[in-house]
Amino acid sequence: MVEKNRLFTPGPTSMFAHTLEIGSSQLPYNRTDQFSQITLEIIDGLKYVFGTQEDVVIFSSSGTGAMEAAVINFLNKNDRVLIINGGTFGERWVELCTVHGIPYDEMKLEPGQSPLLENLDYKLSNKKYSALLINAHETSTGVLYDTKAIGRITHKYNILFIVDAISTICADTFLMDKWHVDVAVLSSQKALALPPGISFLALNQNAKEKLKEKTSRSYYFDISEYLDNQDRGQMPFTPAIGIFMMLHERLQNIQELGIESAITQHIKISNHFREGIKKLSFSIFPNTPSNALTSIKCHKGINAFELVKKLSEDFNCIVAPCAGDLKQDVFRVSHSGDQSFKDVNFLLYAIKNCLKQYSPNTNIKKSKEG
Repeated sequence: MVEKNRLFTPGPTSMFAHTLEIGSSQLPYNRTDQFSQITLEIIDGLKYVFGTQEDVVIFSSSGTGAMEAAVINFLNKNDRVLIINGGTFGERWVELCTVHGIPYDEMKLEPGQSPLLENLDYKLSNKKYSALLINAHETSTGVLYDTKAIGRITHKYNILFIVDAISTICADTFLMDKWHVDVAVLSSQKALALPPGISFLALNQNAKEKLKEKTSRSYYFDISEYLDNQDRGQMPFTPAIGIFMMLHERLQNIQELGIESAITQHIKISNHFREGIKKLSFSIFPNTPSNALTSIKCHKGINAFELVKKLSEDFNCIVAPCAGDLKQDVFRVSHSGDQSFKDVNFLLYAIKNCLKQYSPNTNIKKSKEG
């Protein structure tokens, strides 16, 4: 009898018990001075995790909503942007620019690869581009890009640097101001270990100047409206109040312990898992993985997609498959949320037991109990 359902997905992640308790409480009315104070404290906490002294706006949306807000507020058809596309979420920047008619070029990467900095420097040096769009951590493959080094290049050429930091903040070091990031986005269901439903966009003074030059093409995602309302601790529209209350508590906890503590926990958990998985028939997929996630490449004869199904069906261990060409060869394990060494050891035990029933010439067979 499996004792519990263990979630090892990159979002949503396992939530902490005290956060879940807050989520079960009656919602407060948001148009009060008390709620405004909570909102202002949340914004201060978000500045802390982004590593910025500048502004952060809060949307009741998924992370893709914040990504779209970045596109429609800071870019228009007179821009030309360069997109680093290394997977599903790099492709999302492409799709957003396509939908909104933003001219773009792609730097397409092989799955798990990072951009060569000298190539990127050369592309940006001709002043053809007004903005660079990247995913600090390409969650679909697990690769962590060198955002700090890329920020030095964009800063040198005065190019707006827009970063999807959704799955890296609180798991890896991210210093928005020091790394010359102009716009960064985050959402609630990754290393913050909250329900999906709210996202955040941080912007520096350079981005605010760009904002004045553009006309937002959205009623709901008009950043200027959020900045005006947040000055008094309110949102222009009804927020996801329940998640706000959980976020308030979660950010206070992170600030009390220090963000380094959250990052260190991710490092310990990810290293423990990687040491264990290397002893089995697997290898780590990207050369520069995030602490948030491990992408595991199966050796020949092991079907990754079938292994993911079997871990769920037989052991209640929920890990993430990959899509496209990686579907049969790679699966992903998150290290965020309420996750312990005991949980990791159980997952390694479950994987090892799956392998015992695996024939190199066939997919994973059903257990006798199944």
